[in-house]
Amino acid sequence: MTLISEDQTAIRRVLDDYMRLFNEGRAAACADFYDGAGDLLAVDGTFLRSPDEIRRYYEQVMSGKYAEFKIRNIQTLGLRLLGDGLALLDATWEVHAPSSDEISSAVVARPIGSFVVSKSQWGWKISAARLMVPIELSE
Repeated sequence: MTLISEDQTAIRRVLDDYMRLFNEGRAAACADFYDGAGDLLAVDGTFLRSPDEIRRYYEQVMSGKYAEFKIRNIQTLGLRLLGDGLALLDATWEVHAPSSDEISSAVVARPIGSFVVSKSQWGWKISAARLMVPIELSE
């Protein structure tokens, strides 16, 4: 089984649009990317079990601790079909800290995420997302 190029493009667009809306602070729009049973393990360790919980979480962090952070440079690490209408997208991106100069903003984290996406009559939706920030271990 392989994903047709149209589906590959649509799945990557889900992540691009999701991150763009995050940058715009649109919590409800971000939550709309999840299917009805979708869940999220956020980078801060918070586990959210529904699009409604995800929306409330994003409303809180987008008006608080993440309000000024921006996401840039999304890179797909892998995309594979898991079954009929079910795929896994692995990606990484940069989180930039607030800065008076948009060009010189500092990268504060490079999260990695795995997104299980499912195809429905409404297009591709996120069924589950697992996000983490790698740590460097000293030897």
